[in-house]
Amino acid sequence: MSLKSNSLLALAALMTLLLTANGIAASGNLTGNAAGEKASADLKDDAALSLLQLQSEIQGKLSDQDALAGRAAVQLSGTGPDGETAQEIMRSLTESVFNEATIISPQGLIVAAKPSSYQDWVGANISDQQWFEFLKSRSPYQTGVFRAVEGYDAVALIHPIFSQTGEFSGALSALINPGEYLKGIIDPELSGTPFTAWIMQKDGLIVYDADPSQEGLMLFQDPLYQPYPSLLEIGRKMVENRSGKGSYFFLNKEHNQNVTKEVYWTTFGLHGSEFRLALIRVVS
Repeated sequence: MSLKSNSLLALAALMTLLLTANGIAASGNLTGNAAGEKASADLKDDAALSLLQLQSEIQGKLSDQDALAGRAAVQLSGTGPDGETAQEIMRSLTESVFNEATIISPQGLIVAAKPSSYQDWVGANISDQQWFEFLKSRSPYQTGVFRAVEGYDAVALIHPIFSQTGEFSGALSALINPGEYLKGIIDPELSGTPFTAWIMQKDGLIVYDADPSQEGLMLFQDPLYQPYPSLLEIGRKMVENRSGKGSYFFLNKEHNQNVTKEVYWTTFGLHGSEFRLALIRVVS
């Protein structure tokens, strides 16, 4: 079963749990506490549904970009990295959502790069731990967030390139700036709702946050988060569990008051690499 299917099933179970736990009367007028309980239950259901929709949107777009990179790698079979065909294939990737496209030799050297402003990095050695992980299987691979040699935080979708005789000849690496990419999906989806979102890598790295000043911080290490044990506990639960819900105490968006936040989370990613997507609502 795919990562997307697992995530959808987990969220469906979460929504069923919410509907059951907050059972709403089928008839009659609600007043007083009953009306308040219904409003609270409706908002919780909205949170689960909003999370499901947001996860589906992110996963769908990421899968589409991965398929685009995969097709490009197939097209590169039998072409040299310096030929016009290869240059046009990489150019088409950077004219979509990718910040950069490179061809990497089996030794981990950049042998071609687009856009042309990155030509100075041809010859750079990128053979780090994530490259070696890719080499183990020579199968499509999504990296975690890393610092690209060009100087920005990136996630790479890597696809093997094979010659027409089936010989491994390197890889196509298509890079996305995750903060910018996710902001373009999340902001329109949550506009006009009471929800915000943040996305965490499983090592605690904040990949995206509605507050951009928190992007790139490490949840379990940065001094900003240490006075908030309930937040750290939620973070640990998010690392251990692919979906769930809870609450924590943290700063409001203006950073001038502590508030309680309700959180629902789930998972997205590709090729075994996972990110946790958290949907947040201030409750007090």
